[in-house]
Amino acid sequence: MINNNLTVTVAINTFNRPRDLSKCLDSLSKQSYRNFDVAIVNGGDKKPVGELVKNFNLPIRIIQQGKTGLVEARNLCWRQTHSDIVCIIDDDLVVSPFWLKEIVETFLSDEKIGGVSGPTLISERRRKLRDLILLVKRFEKGNIFWRSLGSFYLNFILEGRVNEVGRILRGGIFTLGSNFPDCLKKEGLLEVDYLEACHMCMRRKLIEEVGGFDYCYGGVGDWSEPDLAFRIKKLGYRLVFNPRAVTEHRVSIRGVFGARTHAFDRSANFITFYFRHIKPDTFQKFIRFYSYLFFINCYWVYKTLETRNLDWLSGISGTIFGLIKNMIPKCLP
Repeated sequence: MINNNLTVTVAINTFNRPRDLSKCLDSLSKQSYRNFDVAIVNGGDKKPVGELVKNFNLPIRIIQQGKTGLVEARNLCWRQTHSDIVCIIDDDLVVSPFWLKEIVETFLSDEKIGGVSGPTLISERRRKLRDLILLVKRFEKGNIFWRSLGSFYLNFILEGRVNEVGRILRGGIFTLGSNFPDCLKKEGLLEVDYLEACHMCMRRKLIEEVGGFDYCYGGVGDWSEPDLAFRIKKLGYRLVFNPRAVTEHRVSIRGVFGARTHAFDRSANFITFYFRHIKPDTFQKFIRFYSYLFFINCYWVYKTLETRNLDWLSGISGTIFGLIKNMIPKCLP
């Protein structure tokens, strides 16, 4: 029997994806743990969301987002709530019936647990929508050129650890283990470096203590989520992965997905995160970090040629901007 006095808010960020949001809410309506409410932070059209929530017997309130940006949406998730635990999820996430029960039990097991995440399984069909997963597949199953390139990428930059859960490696790249069914075989709680961006549950008091998500992360807020998780961890709290808190990430191409081609902020945000939390302060980290930057910028060129969308090339200028922003101030007296 778990303590039903622990209150939870499930906060959903949504932007013009009513079909995805409907599936997410339907999965929440089937939770075995009932002491929770739902806060929908809506950055898109008001009417579809307002009509949609009438179909679900859940305590839902809609927070209409004024200022644009995913970081603003994430911050509204916790600033507009007062529950003990805030679970911030994306609108294209579908949760299993015992998901919230597992989350709550994990927090109750140790007061020093500051954040919890779990499997965010991505089906084979939807993996092609995730840049890194698609790239790894090309490295593993492509022609001799791709396999040769992939050998260096997978074994040096990814350190042969691509399928581990919740790790950020010396070069700054994160591992992909939570997206694959093998993570369900893990036993017990796993200590992790970060929480899944689409599935992160935290003690609200800790989010408030560290000041929430940092507005320095532009665009769709890439790397703002692990940045927050790292700051919570630096307070002395644990971040854990519960393999029984299962969700499915039904990666959607609607809403803000199209903005992911605007690679400037994705590059700049990564560099900001790296210099803030990892730092290329050893030879191994230095060489892996800059090797990874090289690969990222080659990838922007590849995506430009593949899609004929020049937006991808902004990632190169984002890299230059990120390096200047994070390196030059440190060189000044």
